[in-house]
Amino acid sequence: MVLEELDYADPAIRAQQYFAVLDEQQSLCGFVQFFPIVGVTRLGLGLHPDRVGKGLGTAFVKLLVREAVARAPSNQIDLEVLIWNIRAQRTYMKAGFAITDTYERMTPNGLATFHCMVYS
Repeated sequence: MVLEELDYADPAIRAQQYFAVLDEQQSLCGFVQFFPIVGVTRLGLGLHPDRVGKGLGTAFVKLLVREAVARAPSNQIDLEVLIWNIRAQRTYMKAGFAITDTYERMTPNGLATFHCMVYS
């Protein structure tokens, strides 16, 4: 991973940007990356597969938004979501995000189309 220059392979970046989200019993609920861009905090997030489909997604996203605001109060908060992921888009909209842009970009699996969603 370090040879591929992936940011999560860098221990300093990993410590600053990547976090596990645990419940009261210290079980893994999901993860978040608070990726800094000038004036923006971009969220990268994932809910643990065992918790998907149980009505927890909106609360999970709202929790991450509150933390992003606490970390950088003046930053805009956004995220990217693949256009085919309607379920995630609905969750993000319920949490206060809106689609502001659609674009293609390269991923490790090739070109993909994304929506940018911004929190308001």
